[in-house]
Amino acid sequence: MQDISSVNFVKIRLETPGDLIHTGKMDLSRPCIFILGGENTNTPIWANNYCITIAKTLYLNNITSGLDIYSLYYKFRDRNSSIDRLNMFREFRDIDSLQKYGKGVTPEDIASLNRSYPLCSEYPNYIYDIFNFAFIPRLLSPNDQMLTTQEAIANFRNMILYTHCHGTYVLRMLEKRMHQETNRYAYSLQDMYKIQKNLLAINHAPFAPLEDFKFTTVSFASAYDTQISYYNELDYRMKENIASENPKTIKTGFYGPDFGDIVFTDRIKINPIYEHSQVGLSGAPNDNHTLTNNGQVLFATERNALLAGTRAMLNHKSIPQMSELLTTEEISYKKLLKNAQQTYKTLGIKTR
Repeated sequence: MQDISSVNFVKIRLETPGDLIHTGKMDLSRPCIFILGGENTNTPIWANNYCITIAKTLYLNNITSGLDIYSLYYKFRDRNSSIDRLNMFREFRDIDSLQKYGKGVTPEDIASLNRSYPLCSEYPNYIYDIFNFAFIPRLLSPNDQMLTTQEAIANFRNMILYTHCHGTYVLRMLEKRMHQETNRYAYSLQDMYKIQKNLLAINHAPFAPLEDFKFTTVSFASAYDTQISYYNELDYRMKENIASENPKTIKTGFYGPDFGDIVFTDRIKINPIYEHSQVGLSGAPNDNHTLTNNGQVLFATERNALLAGTRAMLNHKSIPQMSELLTTEEISYKKLLKNAQQTYKTLGIKTR
């Protein structure tokens, strides 16, 4: 079946956040935040909602000019985004872990996928659209000449990605596509890694494998969020604890590279029906009352990561260290690490 999926792009200028513009080209002269939304982002209104959330967060923290905010909306058509994500997990997981962490995935399911959807190097068509829109112009000059490594690094440092749910799957596909383009653009593998490491991605409720990212990433999620699963031991044990008759208390903690550099907790919303939503990011008083104490801590760290990353980008500085991205008035980076160590102990998780 021919893949006719596609994607459309919109943007706002931070100076005029009420004006939504459809666009087919990024303005590389201005720093930007590029939002990769969830799979239900299928209209300009949904794409704009993400833009407004990010703009509100910046405005409330005295960042009111100097950058553009891009978003997108998907036209999946005949593509099954759930199958696409499961295919990605198949690349990262063995069958045993898929069965254990995959919420009911059976050997028969995997055998059927292998027959109907064999793993291959082809990408959904809309991934090419996004790559050509945001990544190619940062690697090639307007007349298609390869940029130097330092020029490409500067271009990628001038963009921050913010993803939600399926958007993190898109991020992984873009990273993979970029890696595969190394030979075409004649960058060495080492230089490509340097370029990739200068892209900061902030992921809320990510639905993708999180370990071994080449981009600089930090993720934020709740174990109560039943719309996603990381298919790893941390998420599995957290959900197992929640479902038990006497669940043990878990505090918001930061779990490092072994678990994908994620700030993770048990529950972030007072009403769990909204557990998957990124509402709470801005820190506005009318948002805070919907959050649990753990949720307030998680969103404070997520908000700080966005703000610290954005300020560094606007000031032409390197990506801040994880300790700077995650330390807030509410909680220190050391406390997040201490909470994570307590979680390992509470849930019986062995770490390296």
